Amino acid sequence: METSKIVLLDLRGSPGDQPAEISGGVVVLDDAGSLIKHADLYMSLVAEEMVTGIVCVAVGESTTDSPPDGAVLAVPPVLRYTTVLWVGDERGVDWAPEHSAPRPADGEPDALDALVAALRVPEVFDRVVALTGDRPGLVTGPGIRLVSVAVDPGELAEIRAAAVRSLCKAGQPASQALDAAVRQVDAVHEPEGAVLSGPVAAAAAEATRRLNEIDDLARLLGTWKGVLGARRPTERLGERVTGAGQAAETYRLHLVELLDRMDSHLEIGRPAIDSVVEMGVQRPREARGAEVASGIKSLVEARLDGGTPLSVLAQELRSAAAASSPQGCAAALDEVRRRGPLALTPPAFRRWPLGLLTLPLMFLGCALLALLLGPGVSGWLGGGTLAAGWFGVGWLLMSRRPGLQAETAPATARVPALLMYGGPSFLGAIGGAVLAGRRPGLLPVSPLIADILSVVVVLGGVGVAALSWRSAAHRWAAELPLQGLRRTLADLTRLAEEATAREWQPMCRRRAIASSAGQVGAALDEIVAGLEEVGDRLFLAPASGSAGSPPSRPVPPELYGVVRGDLADLCRSALSPVWSATGGTRVTPAGVFARRLKQLLDEYGAHVRSNGLMTTPAFGLDPGPRDALTARVWSETPESLTALRTGADGEMTQLCRSGQLRYLSTATEPVLIRFAPSRLRRILDEGGTHQRLAADPGVTWTHGSELVGAVRLLPLRAESVRQVLGGGF
Repeated sequence: METSKIVLLDLRGSPGDQPAEISGGVVVLDDAGSLIKHADLYMSLVAEEMVTGIVCVAVGESTTDSPPDGAVLAVPPVLRYTTVLWVGDERGVDWAPEHSAPRPADGEPDALDALVAALRVPEVFDRVVALTGDRPGLVTGPGIRLVSVAVDPGELAEIRAAAVRSLCKAGQPASQALDAAVRQVDAVHEPEGAVLSGPVAAAAAEATRRLNEIDDLARLLGTWKGVLGARRPTERLGERVTGAGQAAETYRLHLVELLDRMDSHLEIGRPAIDSVVEMGVQRPREARGAEVASGIKSLVEARLDGGTPLSVLAQELRSAAAASSPQGCAAALDEVRRRGPLALTPPAFRRWPLGLLTLPLMFLGCALLALLLGPGVSGWLGGGTLAAGWFGVGWLLMSRRPGLQAETAPATARVPALLMYGGPSFLGAIGGAVLAGRRPGLLPVSPLIADILSVVVVLGGVGVAALSWRSAAHRWAAELPLQGLRRTLADLTRLAEEATAREWQPMCRRRAIASSAGQVGAALDEIVAGLEEVGDRLFLAPASGSAGSPPSRPVPPELYGVVRGDLADLCRSALSPVWSATGGTRVTPAGVFARRLKQLLDEYGAHVRSNGLMTTPAFGLDPGPRDALTARVWSETPESLTALRTGADGEMTQLCRSGQLRYLSTATEPVLIRFAPSRLRRILDEGGTHQRLAADPGVTWTHGSELVGAVRLLPLRAESVRQVLGGGF
């Protein structure tokens, strides 16, 4: 069974002050002379189901004088079910079996402290229990060679202060890059664009229909259908043009009303949503609280990963909350109002549909026809008929001119047509007939040619009349501002749709975003205040002049990366209640984050005191900084490599005096346990230089330790240990 928890039970001072609940592996420190007295306690530990293993470290000798049988340690029988390590001297001696004579141990710390520290590593504890159980002899004499890669307390306190300052400093300017990103949180689920319906869409359709109708009538105006037939376009064309402009203005007013209601609701919450929807927009899409919270969380974590201080991030989130809340659509409303009123006024149609250039043609045509038909009745009749035709066509076209409301009345056009078109035509016919009568044969052409020329004159007149009317109709249509009005309506529609899609449809989502960003910003402010208040109680520096005072060497930057990363991850964990609150649109009460931060700081401090800084805490996320620190420490402590390469017969600190070495068995090969942090194994394997060491199956790789070293186990001679029944010696 693998042990995950080690409990230290020190019976040397007050054996009654033991933990209320003992479980996992137990390391018992006891005076050698008290083992028999504590036999009942050992019996209770052995019987405890939650105890996975027991290592008893007996310190000193059981007797003050040499017993006659040569025994150095007396043990109760119950210790046969435990692992017993004998420490004859807490400081020990440096000694290599069969290779070197014992000599005083180097260094200041006691070897007993190093042994206990190694035994409190679960993997080492399990290995010691397993190997001593397979060895002969009841008691084992340990040797230790230990290198600690723990961070100096002074350095740790210095780095903690720098990391807290880095996370809480407010001097750095806030970035605006977060505003746009926050506004787009979960925007992918919003519909693209807006679809107007209801009264607004009906008004738009009516305006479009009327404009299309005017477009069709303008195209027909230049054709024969424009002057003939019962349903000619000129009949009420001016009135229809004005009506189309009024329809466009009605549509604009509907858009003004829609945007006004929309802006009022976004700003002050009135009128109700139903009042806005009934104008012709979709109901705002419901916010997806969980997705909004997840999106903001990703953005916040990305900013934290980038090294943004908590105070600056809180400021950025407050700015993003203000920018993300619905802003109203006043700009679009003002622009739609500014574009009005809309109107479509028909331009003035040409006063004389048959232009002035046609007057000489009328005169000459009638005169020529009279000459061609010759003297007599035929000439007078032909010329007069053509003149009457010119008058009739002019009268018809003038009476078909579109006005502001309807076409010109025939009675109104009769006299102007007679004077303008009838006069030149009849004068030409009379002149031609008179000239033909006085000078017969003036045009020496054959009768056939004369007939052909007469037809050409008549058809030419018809063509000139048609082209003149068509030209006048095209000119009128070109002056009609129809396309400009269409563009205006398209612009107004675009403004309304953009405002609807940008402000109205995502209203609920943006309100949720603003609320969430504001809550997270407030939570970060609370965490910053708490970190500044209680953070200085973490990793307290030793008193000035003590053994643990900070060294003069520069603090490694890798250490700063570990501590700052831990504190940043700790703050992330303290912030975690806000995500469930924002996802459910709840508000977290004040003080929750400060209390959670204090609890996490206490747990983090206890974790570092118990497991060391190299062990990743429960809230740790990125192993990179610790890997870098491990590589740095490994490179600066070559004695770690030496300790890992120590052999079973190598020199170690044997935990006894030189005179007590005779109690150790020389007939049995010593057992060696080498151990190092598993993080170091990964560093060695990736570095390539010590891959063989990383692959060495004889090394025990520990998960939660800052210790590198080796423990040698050498059994005591059988005659050096005496088993005693009872509670006395």
